[in-house]
Amino acid sequence: MGIKIIQPGLFSTIQDLGRTGFQHLGISSAGAIDQYSYLIGQTLIQQDGPAIEFTIIGPKIEFSSENSFVLTGAIFAAKLNGTAVNQNVVVQANKGDILEIGPVQQGARGYIFFGQPLDIPIVANSYATHTRTQMGGFYGRTLKKNDSIPVVTNQSYKQQLGKTIEFNAVPEDNIVHIIKGPQYDAFSAECHEQLTAQVYEISDSSDRMGIRLKGTPIPPIESADIISEPVALGSIQVPNDGHPIILLHDRQTVGGYTKIASVSQADIHKLAQFKPGEEILFKWITIEQAIKNLKHFEQVFSSTINEIESTPKFELKHLRPTSKKIAQLIREEQ
Repeated sequence: MGIKIIQPGLFSTIQDLGRTGFQHLGISSAGAIDQYSYLIGQTLIQQDGPAIEFTIIGPKIEFSSENSFVLTGAIFAAKLNGTAVNQNVVVQANKGDILEIGPVQQGARGYIFFGQPLDIPIVANSYATHTRTQMGGFYGRTLKKNDSIPVVTNQSYKQQLGKTIEFNAVPEDNIVHIIKGPQYDAFSAECHEQLTAQVYEISDSSDRMGIRLKGTPIPPIESADIISEPVALGSIQVPNDGHPIILLHDRQTVGGYTKIASVSQADIHKLAQFKPGEEILFKWITIEQAIKNLKHFEQVFSSTINEIESTPKFELKHLRPTSKKIAQLIREEQ
């Protein structure tokens, strides 16, 4: 009982919210790059198991047993047995059903959660895959054709069928707010200005470790090499070639290059949904403004999560069979 990967899609891995508490040992956090889309899916499906994260091209999956699933994150053209499937709604899947997720339409990264969750071993308190160290997830690697992944069986998943929420993970703009980094003073005033004056293009060499940017170089005044020190999520590292790299979840725990800035935590989720070839624009803000932005965003997001839990909405066509009679009565009363 479980799922079979017919086609893996692009860089599809098992992820959760990440491996916390081990960076002092040199173990990267990994985890879903769009943490908010992950939380939406987890709240809808009401299971603690991991998700499959995929990038730009989604996987094709066969269900070896009945289950349910929900898709969150970027907007993909998804079909179950040839019938279109919406984002952010829990859908029933029967044995032999085929879920096919095509190329992305908006955004970059998507997530699949299962009502009978994937049976993946926990490594250092997490399911998350870190491919560079082959740690966690499904044998520490990206998913491959013909992989068979078992699930943890339960019947409670049927209670969530049809549950849905309106949530758009695709950023409304390409502005990324930044604050001064640890080596801000290692760069000239001209570089400080140039960082926000130009539009950067995302390089196709970007990955889960970092987003590499193409634009006018902003090299430090002297060398970019420093004594290695801890690097935070969202740090903007500038090596000697002057091209910035935004460090993401698979980053190393320490780095030896100058860091001109850090992305505001309220904008980290945006980075997950930018793809190669797209452009981003940085904007300087203060630490105080970054804190204010994060508090506001998390208040709004918490309201969305509370809405799912306290006043859930359902798509009637996806309700479990025992509830379809109720749905029919509702229609007849209208």
